[in-house]
Amino acid sequence: MNSTLGFQKLLVLNLPFRSDRRDAITLAAATSNMKLEFVDGVTGESIRESAYPPPKENIKLPAGIRGSWRTHMNALQRVVQENLTTALIFEDDVDWDVRIRQNLQRFALASRFLSENKETLSHHSKYPLEKLKNPETPETGFHILSENGITSDLPTMPLASAARKNLQYKGKGSTTGVTSPYGDPSQWDILWIGHCGAGFPRYPLDPHTKKTDVTASNVILKHENDATVPLGKYLKAHPFQSVLDPLAHAYKPHTRVYHRASGGELCTVGYAVSQRGARRLLHQFGIKDWNDIFDSAMGRWCASEDQKSSTPGTTANLVHGGGDGSAGGQNPLVRYAGGKWNVRSKERVCLTSQPPIFAHHHPMDGESDIGGLGGGYATKYETKYLRLSVRMNLERIVQGIKNLVDQWPDEEKEKE
Repeated sequence: MNSTLGFQKLLVLNLPFRSDRRDAITLAAATSNMKLEFVDGVTGESIRESAYPPPKENIKLPAGIRGSWRTHMNALQRVVQENLTTALIFEDDVDWDVRIRQNLQRFALASRFLSENKETLSHHSKYPLEKLKNPETPETGFHILSENGITSDLPTMPLASAARKNLQYKGKGSTTGVTSPYGDPSQWDILWIGHCGAGFPRYPLDPHTKKTDVTASNVILKHENDATVPLGKYLKAHPFQSVLDPLAHAYKPHTRVYHRASGGELCTVGYAVSQRGARRLLHQFGIKDWNDIFDSAMGRWCASEDQKSSTPGTTANLVHGGGDGSAGGQNPLVRYAGGKWNVRSKERVCLTSQPPIFAHHHPMDGESDIGGLGGGYATKYETKYLRLSVRMNLERIVQGIKNLVDQWPDEEKEKE
């Protein structure tokens, strides 16, 4: 996997006055052979009132939340402006396991299956499905729940049994030779692989699908005996979280799962967007409507679908060069029919991993500049979810020390 982890670019959101964070992530990325580009963050105080989308109440949100929203919009704007097929967007306190490429290679297998498979899996014996009890409750899910409600079961199958297509998808009509190991970028919007909490998939929104049907929209792919996953007793997003993530109760220890993010999600520490996804998000939250912490808003966006809409127009004003990854062609989001441009699909395809592949690093007394969910001061120097954390081992890595510290060791290792 290359220096941009299989994406066209890695973009890092960073307030210019936080040079300490830029230094830290630059060094961490260098030790992992990752090539970064920075997107300068903005403060809420610097945004003019006329620049906000509806409703007017959003200007009353705390300045840190408004600045965070605008910084994410600037990153999405850059993806659209540069016509990037894919981009992975990081917040500047992001952390990852030293085995990042191993984790992403497995996620790529899951991503292809979950975004491209259109079968009703429960109708085919070739898919070894099992149904596990869902331990989620409204109390454990609180604000990440989607409106579809919690499912009673978790339809699950091994990652190894997922259909494995050619892992080097070439964009249709591409003149740049850009490939994506994560599947056809016209089939997914967001790969939300850096978060601080995700709900399990909800019932499919498709009215033609029964609640008992298992499709790519509600199946969970599991990878057991994953050495990068901590024991269940460590699976919590924040030091102050009182209960374990439902993942700890639903699956065997050291199991990683992959699924659609239809159950809601929190924290935008690391997420990838396709060109299709960047356009949809920029339209929704940069132009149409925004009035919440951005991660919560994006989580609800992933948990729902587009409303039916059509706008009269002409071919001239909606055919845009590069919309499908080529030098020119039809915008992949729309199709021309009966004198109107219609969204090709109402479905929003957001995929995730539990535990997350990227997580927030909590330095001692590290203060958030957002001040929203999870903001304030960390009480312990750590990174949740990551065993061989790059940030926690940065000094050892720079000094060339081979023995790295596992911050979430198994019991037998703790006794040694």
